[in-house]
Amino acid sequence: MVTDRYPELEKMLDAGARRIPWWRRPIKALHVTETDDRQTRRTVDAPWMGSHGLVVKPAARAVLEPLFGAAAQFVPVRGTPYPGLDYVHVHHLVNVLDEERSEIVYFTPGADILEITRHVFLPEIASAGPVFKLSRLPRGSIFLRDDVVEAILTSNLTGFAFEKVWSNVE
Repeated sequence: MVTDRYPELEKMLDAGARRIPWWRRPIKALHVTETDDRQTRRTVDAPWMGSHGLVVKPAARAVLEPLFGAAAQFVPVRGTPYPGLDYVHVHHLVNVLDEERSEIVYFTPGADILEITRHVFLPEIASAGPVFKLSRLPRGSIFLRDDVVEAILTSNLTGFAFEKVWSNVE
């Protein structure tokens, strides 16, 4: 597992929809080899960083990069014994959330989204692309089209987990 120790990740997340041409240095990370109860963690192709971003090894990058295309940027991660780790910065933001029909918890006061407990998407999701984030939640979860999920699952990569949050069949 790779976890951020410095503000580099915050800068990346704050970039939102922008590619980061000025990003020249790798993200600093801490290599975690044990669970909280001292069990050895198994090695995977995609050490989990959170639903907002992925950290991947070269084998996973080779699969994801052509699938994600220009919607994502691969930024080097340093500070682990594994060479070639990349943080996947998804900068393709789309406005496809149907806020009227979704179940959303908002921060109070204000209209900022705290959590989405049930997702409902607009028809425009059909043209959202293979990978995206919601424009109202640029620091939020990564969303993948079902064909991308299937390609990852059939690639034999390890460390990926998916949760279906919506179906257009109701």
